[in-house]
Amino acid sequence: MDKREAIKDYLLKNIIKGKKDLGYDESLINSGLIDSFGILELTFFIDKTFDIKVEDYEILDAEADTINKIVELMDEKSNQ
Repeated sequence: MDKREAIKDYLLKNIIKGKKDLGYDESLINSGLIDSFGILELTFFIDKTFDIKVEDYEILDAEADTINKIVELMDEKSNQ
C-alpha cells in the first residue's frame, strides 16, 4: 500500500467517521473533516508507519490540506 492509500485508509477508519471515500485532493482541514486533534493523530500515524517525523504545525504551515500535499511534505522531509 502506498503512502496516499495508507493515509486515506487511516483517516477513514480512525479520524473521519461516516464517510466512505475521500479524494486525494479533497480539503481536510478547511472543510472541517479533521481538526487539530485529528492532525496530531495523523502525525503520530505517519511517524509510526513511515518513520517520517512530521510535526502538526508543519502540516498547517505548509498548507498541506489534502492527502497529496501531506505526501509531498512527507517526501520533502524524508529527502532532507
